[in-house]
Amino acid sequence: MEFLYTRQQMEGFKGYQCKVKIGNWSEDMELEAAMLKDYLLKKERGQLKCTQAESRFAHALQPATLAPKTDDGYVHFGDCLMLFNQATDGCLACDPQENLSDETFATTSTWYTEPCSRNTFEIQKWQGRGDKKDAMFEFNDDIVHFGQKIQIRCTSSLVPHQPYLKSCPKTPTSFSRYSRNQEVVMSTRGDWSTVWEVQYLDPQFKMEMEGQPVPTNAPIALMHCATHSHMASDVIKYRNDFGTEYEMFCRSFIDVQKGQLGQRESKMLGDCNRWCFVTAIPTEG
Repeated sequence: MEFLYTRQQMEGFKGYQCKVKIGNWSEDMELEAAMLKDYLLKKERGQLKCTQAESRFAHALQPATLAPKTDDGYVHFGDCLMLFNQATDGCLACDPQENLSDETFATTSTWYTEPCSRNTFEIQKWQGRGDKKDAMFEFNDDIVHFGQKIQIRCTSSLVPHQPYLKSCPKTPTSFSRYSRNQEVVMSTRGDWSTVWEVQYLDPQFKMEMEGQPVPTNAPIALMHCATHSHMASDVIKYRNDFGTEYEMFCRSFIDVQKGQLGQRESKMLGDCNRWCFVTAIPTEG
C-alpha cells in the first residue's frame, strides 16, 4: 500500500485526521480506537483523574455533625468538634492525600469553616504515663481539664484508623514548608509526640486554673508536651488541592518585657497561639 504524504507531514505537521486518508491514516485510526476503548474502560472503573478528584473532594468535604454542646458548657472527651484559630479566623484541617512520609500527612488552617470530614476532630484522653502534675489531679470524668494531657484525632468518616495530631522537634530535614518552624502533621502512631496539654492563656492565673474544666468556645492554648512549644497558625499561605490555606506549625509567640528591678514580665500568648474548641449549638428541649 502506497502512503501519500504532504510536504507539511514530511516536516512534522500532524494537522490531518485519519478521515482525510492522507499518510498513515489506517494506523492513526487504530490508535484512536484504542485510546477511546482505554478511556471508556477507565471511566467505567472510575480511574479517570477527574473522577478521582471529584470523589476525593466529595469524601473530604462531606458534611459532619458536631457533638451537641452539653448543659454544663464544657469540652468532653469523644466529642466531635472543631479547632478555630484567632489569627487566621480559620479552623484546623488535614489532607490524607498529601503524604509527607509513609506515616504522616499534611495539616493546614482552612478558611472553609463548615463542619466536614477534614476539619472535625475528636479529643481523646492520654492513657500513657504522665508527669508529677498529672498525679496532683484525679481526672475520672469525661470532661477535659486545664493541664490535662490529650490527643487530637481525625474522625472515622475521613480516615478509618483515625490518625493523631503530631509534632516533632525541628531538624535540618524536618520542618514546616514555608515558615521553617516546627511542623504539625497527622500521624498513624500514637506515641508521646502526639500528646498535647490544654493551657489557660493568662500566665498570671495559669497555675490557679489547672484542674478546672475547659469551656467550649473559649480561647485556650495547646502546648506540645514533647517540645513545650505551642501549636500556632499564621497568615502564611499554604497552597494545596483545596485552594490557598494557612500553614500549621509549633512556635510560642510570647512577648517578654523588662519590669521593675530587673524582673521580666511575660504577657499572654499571641493570636497565633490562641485556639478554641467549637461544638454545636445546643438544641432546645
